[in-house]
Amino acid sequence: MKLKPAVVIGVLILLGFGYVQTSPLGGARVSLLDENGKPLTDHGKVYYSVWTFDENGSIKTLQRGTLSGGILKNLIQQGNVIKLNLDAPKGIAKKIGSKTAFIGVDVWVEKDGEVYTLPPESFETELTNTLLPENIELKFNLGEARKTEIAEVKKKAEVQPQGYLNPPWLEWRTSEQKYYENVEIPILIVHNNVWSDIFGTADLGATVQKYWGPDVTVALGEKISEKVEFDPGSIKVKALGRSITDYYAGGAHITVPKEHRWGYVWIRGTVRYIYQKEYICERDSNNNVFCSPTDNERYFAKIDSFTVDRVSGNIKHIASGSTLGKPPYNFPSSWMKRSDGISSGVNSPISISEFYGKIYIGSDGHSFGVGVPIGAILYSLSRGTIPPWFATVTVGFSVGDYSSYVMLGHLENEGPESQVTFYAMESNYKVEIPVNHWFWTSYEDVNVPVGLYVEVEHS
Repeated sequence: MKLKPAVVIGVLILLGFGYVQTSPLGGARVSLLDENGKPLTDHGKVYYSVWTFDENGSIKTLQRGTLSGGILKNLIQQGNVIKLNLDAPKGIAKKIGSKTAFIGVDVWVEKDGEVYTLPPESFETELTNTLLPENIELKFNLGEARKTEIAEVKKKAEVQPQGYLNPPWLEWRTSEQKYYENVEIPILIVHNNVWSDIFGTADLGATVQKYWGPDVTVALGEKISEKVEFDPGSIKVKALGRSITDYYAGGAHITVPKEHRWGYVWIRGTVRYIYQKEYICERDSNNNVFCSPTDNERYFAKIDSFTVDRVSGNIKHIASGSTLGKPPYNFPSSWMKRSDGISSGVNSPISISEFYGKIYIGSDGHSFGVGVPIGAILYSLSRGTIPPWFATVTVGFSVGDYSSYVMLGHLENEGPESQVTFYAMESNYKVEIPVNHWFWTSYEDVNVPVGLYVEVEHS
């Protein structure tokens, strides 16, 4: 059936009107999709919260709302799309000296009599102002959701005598957070178990030629503040976008003599954890808000900033150095394992990228690189205010397009032992990281390098 020109023009006008309605100037149109690329609103009513980190490193809510689907609404107004103004996060990024702004998105879906609490997603935006909005697509895996019966949600929310609901909503609230400044962050740890001198060097940003930064890692689960041991079956660990980006460089070298067993290369920065609880809230007729916690909790591990000791052109050099001895904090040995070994003779350098190849076999780890032990640092410095399992959480370093590793370098057997074997340690559990493909980015659960912690053994 052929449509009349007037009908076609009318449809185009409606579509154009819908595009304008969902498109703030210089902002973003954020489409919320399921793991198969279908609108989340196809599954039910969607509640969302958009947030960022403020100039002090704390979580700041930018916008909350609801979305609902329907053929006409999706056609005219695109019911699965969040209209987002980016002025606030861009302004914060400029204040802290970041080249990009971080935006996080939380989502809840009403589906089949249950509320689905989904792990957060995130995206980054450049700081330049544009006339047209950015088009962002975020995919949420419903299979990863924590589910609560709607009847239970209503039961917890009915705080008024008459049980009047307006209706209830869910939100994350920060219960506790701490940060520690100018901390030594190990980026290369050498455990020397041979009668040889072992040389190691770690270089950050040396070959990237692009700005890069530390990822934000989140761990989500039920009552995880009460857990002691890490349980990958009940604690979901996921890498989000970068908390801060710039043209950074850093690193150092070290020789661990045969008389010593340990040495490490470090950089300095400010590290932070944030502990949040999920709440069910409602507002009564007098505009009073009542909230009660669910069992869902989450922790963030992040690097707020690096300690910069000098600037060369547009390159910011991170304060770096090396120390003989065992680092004061490290990834728990029970949750890491050896990758395949790499044998080496005297004065035959082994590139750090070869260890990545061993660990990320069958995947692409450019998006995460090495996982530095931020969780272990925070657990040690917090003196018991966060659960012991948090020491397993790592933070990666990444470039925006995931095209190259941020940290490179090499290790070398300087003798006299003629042949030794190097083993890089990897996590004994999976981390969900963004993985780059030719034309898109997806998430995969992979083991990640930790430390980078290298053990040297007799061949």
